[in-house]
Amino acid sequence: MTATGLPEELYTDIQSWFRATPMLLVGSGFSCGYGLPHMGALGQHLAEVVGPRLASDEAKAVWGAALEAIRENLEAGLNTIASGAQGRDEIITILREETAKLITEMTSVAEVAILNHPAPSTHAPARLLRRLFDGAPQNADSISVITTNYDTLLELFCDIADVPLDTGFSGFRRRKPRANSLFLTQYSRIWAADKKGTQADHRPCKTIRLHKPHGSITWHATKDGPIEVINDVSMAPKAIVVPGPSKYQDALVNTLFDAMRTEMNAAINRADALVCIGFGFNDDHLQGVIKARLDSHMPMLILTRGLTDSIKDLLLCYPHVAAFYKSGDGCECLHNGKLSSSAQPLWQLDDFMKAFLE
Repeated sequence: MTATGLPEELYTDIQSWFRATPMLLVGSGFSCGYGLPHMGALGQHLAEVVGPRLASDEAKAVWGAALEAIRENLEAGLNTIASGAQGRDEIITILREETAKLITEMTSVAEVAILNHPAPSTHAPARLLRRLFDGAPQNADSISVITTNYDTLLELFCDIADVPLDTGFSGFRRRKPRANSLFLTQYSRIWAADKKGTQADHRPCKTIRLHKPHGSITWHATKDGPIEVINDVSMAPKAIVVPGPSKYQDALVNTLFDAMRTEMNAAINRADALVCIGFGFNDDHLQGVIKARLDSHMPMLILTRGLTDSIKDLLLCYPHVAAFYKSGDGCECLHNGKLSSSAQPLWQLDDFMKAFLE
């Protein structure tokens, strides 16, 4: 056993996974640590603010019928609204507006708090991004990060860590999605000496590729499709996929969302390992391709406050997955069918990094 009380073989496995430069998958549990709402809190907020904004009797009736289920579970409750129900489109529009408004406001508060820290670069996400960037092979063109969150905390942490970020858009103030491939290999020009003298050489320049399959508060909805507008806190219509009846329709019929999902799936298929932070595995968009990779024994690490039913099912099907979760003031870890415990809260990213990576 090690100083944390966990098996030595677990240390060996985790360090080998990070040497392979894993892909990151970041869920709402990550942002909750910075004051943003989890799905339950978002559901309670929407249950309070959507109803008073509805204008038509049809929308009011549909919303009223689903309200109790929505309070119990946001996505499950919204999925009780039939796709052909009258008033549905009105509900979805207001859901999107109120969700974007809340996340925009709370992201702004969180970012101020992060930047007011005496040493912002010591935040665990910034340290992790920097470590992945520095540890990636010299010939690697990117480190892939997926987040289902709408907020811009990861974008901020990339800046704090001083690592280049690619969101799939190009431009300056009103950035458009790239037409052919959202993500492109970036190159830097260096001068190298050879027998002919000094020659210019172009080499891949690593970036963090940020995949946001559910959209972002920086994505504005326009008649020509979503664009990215940085540092804009206006209430302009946002291109986000809200939970419930419009989720799959939005992601399938919108060209940008379809392209983002395609790029994301390809990145998962290339990944040598996957590290999941605050992700509950309740999103069907991601389940299929991840399970296919787990079938081929791809290593995966989960850091989470609690085990959702979906995570429990995953651990039963794929015992090679390692999961750290809260237990009292410390944590428990399940890996290779063995349950271990530690007095340290290693389910938290900062404690995990200090114990295993730093």
